[in-house]
Amino acid sequence: MQKDGIYFLPLGGADEIGMNMYAYGTNGKWIVVDTGYGFLNDDYPGMDMCYASPAFLEDFKDKIEGIFITHAHEDHMGAIAQVWPSLQAPVYATAFSSGLIRERLKEYKMENIVPIKEVKPGDRVDLEEFKVEFVALVHSVPETCGLFIKTEYGNIFHATDWRFDDGRLAMLPTGTKALKRAGKDGITMFVCDSTNVMLDKIQPSESEIRKNLEELIPSIKGGLIVTCFASNLMRLESLVLAAQKAGRTPVLLGKSLLTNIRIAKECGYFADLPPVHTPEEVQGITSDKAMYICTGSQANYRSALSVIAKGESKYVKLSSDDTIIFSSKIIPGNEEKIEKMQEKMMDLGVTVITEETAPVHTSGHPSKEELKKMYKILKPEIVFPVHGDKRFIREHKRFALKCGVKDVCSGQNGDLFWLKDGKIVKEEEVFSDIMGVDRGRSVSLSSDLIKNRRRIAYNCSLFISCVISADNRVADLEISSIDILAQEDWEALSEEIKNAVIPLIEARLAERGGLDNSCKDFIRGQIRKRVYKATDIKPVTFLHIYQENNDINANKEEEQCQ
Repeated sequence: MQKDGIYFLPLGGADEIGMNMYAYGTNGKWIVVDTGYGFLNDDYPGMDMCYASPAFLEDFKDKIEGIFITHAHEDHMGAIAQVWPSLQAPVYATAFSSGLIRERLKEYKMENIVPIKEVKPGDRVDLEEFKVEFVALVHSVPETCGLFIKTEYGNIFHATDWRFDDGRLAMLPTGTKALKRAGKDGITMFVCDSTNVMLDKIQPSESEIRKNLEELIPSIKGGLIVTCFASNLMRLESLVLAAQKAGRTPVLLGKSLLTNIRIAKECGYFADLPPVHTPEEVQGITSDKAMYICTGSQANYRSALSVIAKGESKYVKLSSDDTIIFSSKIIPGNEEKIEKMQEKMMDLGVTVITEETAPVHTSGHPSKEELKKMYKILKPEIVFPVHGDKRFIREHKRFALKCGVKDVCSGQNGDLFWLKDGKIVKEEEVFSDIMGVDRGRSVSLSSDLIKNRRRIAYNCSLFISCVISADNRVADLEISSIDILAQEDWEALSEEIKNAVIPLIEARLAERGGLDNSCKDFIRGQIRKRVYKATDIKPVTFLHIYQENNDINANKEEEQCQ
């Protein structure tokens, strides 16, 4: 890859929301933009998060000039601990993002290994082949920036999460002058957010949501719980101010809320914020005097709100007098589990308020009206829509052309594009994989481990342990499962199967003159087909055979049966 021009490689985020990671290359040097998590559904048991594999970039490790983090959301910086060892380049981020990155690195004992270079919105980083300016944009986390990337062969504006706002809240500035200057300098390609392209009109400003919450919350009687994204400091501030107006004590549930507020204060925010408390600090407070602010708006099973919904919280017990406000939106892919959680709450008589029933949330992403405004400012030759599913990407391309953009392009993760002289072409497809985070370990979602785990989750598991005596008799046979039938029913079925198959196994052993592979297949098949006949389940079957006084000892076989 030595051609003149700019290479653009989306490794994650090209045709989805989340898992953002992009690479730009020119004259043999590279930069990486974002190292984000994606969010997994229940198809991947035991895992909540995934990220784009950086394996392709490992071959260019010594050519990577920097990793640039646009803002402090999990889908943009969450996987830094997993990705950085493959890249080993300096990390450039604003103060709040840097604070959260350090917290993440501490979890992996990497806080003293990764070089983090703090920047401010408006700063420019001059590298050998790239000049990268951090341009302040509005999003649902402070210090969000677009990247104005200058190269010898053209300029890129990279902004995957942004919107326009009325600017009434101090934490939400927009670098309007920098945007206009970038437009005058010339934008060859605009890599742009597609999340809200289906919306025609601009959403309410964050200050309007603050006003709505300050009116709504004092009107609510009984217990009150509010959930929002932990990184949305503006919303947290609004909720605390609304609680103060309602005469309620704000109580925080969720480690990430406490962490984010601490880091925000270290960055100079929340200097005048009314006091907030942990549950331990306000023991004995009655529910009508408190407002619990908690994590878990996306129904992650370990979150504070999920624990409350399941009735397992030691601080909050739901009743029909309670109200829960979801001051958040549903991240695509989480719809089903959020709806299940809300239904469980409503079954208890809890009043559930969402953005669909009251103006309690606004998006951090641009509508068509805002996209059109940004096109006019930047005047890009090419728009490359990302951060949306295929339907959203198609609509974004159509809309950009309608607005007068000369050219549009899109692709999938792993597509390598070449950009020169205002034209972009797909060069090739490079290795692209998705890695799941499995209790701190990384594992490919296409690996046999994950395939087997999913098969067991959907097809149940069957364990057979058989002892063959020296004279080729069945000395013991145990057939066990914990997920096919209830215990009593399973015990009856397994006993019935044992009585039926032991004579058949002994006959087979006599016929074959002892234990061989065909006997093992016979034992597995005879038991599994009887389980299927009785339950209509074809379980993943594990066979463990031990033969007394024989060379075959503790011979384990695992079979993912068809």
